[in-house]
Amino acid sequence: MAKQWKTWIGVAISVAAIIYVVRGVHWNEVGWSLRRADLGLLALIFVINPVINVVMRAIRWKILLKPYGSVPLAGCTSATAIGLMANNVLPVRIGEFVRAYALSRREKVPTGTAFGGLFVERMLDGFALLTILFFLTLSFPFPDWVDTVVRITLYIFVGFLVFQAVLAFHPQAFLRASRWLTRNLLGGRFEESIERALVTFADGFQLLRRPDMVVLSFILAFVQWVLISSVYVFGLQAFELGHVGWIGAFFTSCVATLGVAAPSAPGFVGTYQALIVKSLEVFAVDRTTAFSFSAGFHAVTWAGVTLLGLLFFFREGLSWREIEHSEEEMGKELEAEFETVIEPEIEASDL
Repeated sequence: MAKQWKTWIGVAISVAAIIYVVRGVHWNEVGWSLRRADLGLLALIFVINPVINVVMRAIRWKILLKPYGSVPLAGCTSATAIGLMANNVLPVRIGEFVRAYALSRREKVPTGTAFGGLFVERMLDGFALLTILFFLTLSFPFPDWVDTVVRITLYIFVGFLVFQAVLAFHPQAFLRASRWLTRNLLGGRFEESIERALVTFADGFQLLRRPDMVVLSFILAFVQWVLISSVYVFGLQAFELGHVGWIGAFFTSCVATLGVAAPSAPGFVGTYQALIVKSLEVFAVDRTTAFSFSAGFHAVTWAGVTLLGLLFFFREGLSWREIEHSEEEMGKELEAEFETVIEPEIEASDL
């Protein structure tokens, strides 16, 4: 039931975004713009975008999992491609669960460790994107709403960092505080489920104990988003929007990436278009032209990532039933890890 509600909330947000973004769009001009797009540049984007997305993420994930052991890059690459594909075709951003499930299924990495590593990855993504936005604000007079969005987003990711760092360095203290809060504020309700969620993800945060690896992971995240933002430069040129320049391309890429973290329909349809249109308004691009770019560029990048993910999906011998129920399977695996490995350690430490 909860999953259905998440799906409908995402669909509702996407529908609202579509209603917002299509107001004032001249559809005959959209068709004309799509027909005039540079097919050579779009073909280049179709090839390089999924490679950058999948390979860079796989390398970073391998590093994030290093405290657990040496996880093969091939396994990280396969699981990453499958997870990104799942985000494109399935609701409620289930791709993160699929990604962790696919890796644990292939490489026998503990599910909690794999999923915790993804939390760290997303945090570093946020800081890398905010760093790019900060440098952009030094080069262009953005409207006030940009500064507001950057500050609010920074507070959110700093909160994630503090949460992960405390759980990595002081798991027992965090666990005791969690028990006190649940017992005094919630009357003991949800105590066990909250405790399990916290301690099973803690292993995935162990990289934070290695400052050198954190710096390396952040640098790679920064490089990844610089490369992905560079793809937007080609995309804008393909739709005769080269005058927006690299500042506009990087800004649009960062805003769209941070924004699609919100719930939406599969493939971020609607929310992605609204974010692109809003971003390009800053550079005086009219709504019809901006929408044309958002539709065409999104279709090409969506197709490239989805096709690559499907290739790995079939090669791994997975089924749609498996990935659709990966969240439930992960829950079972996390529960098993808690009962057989983590709970005995907690009890021993309390003695």
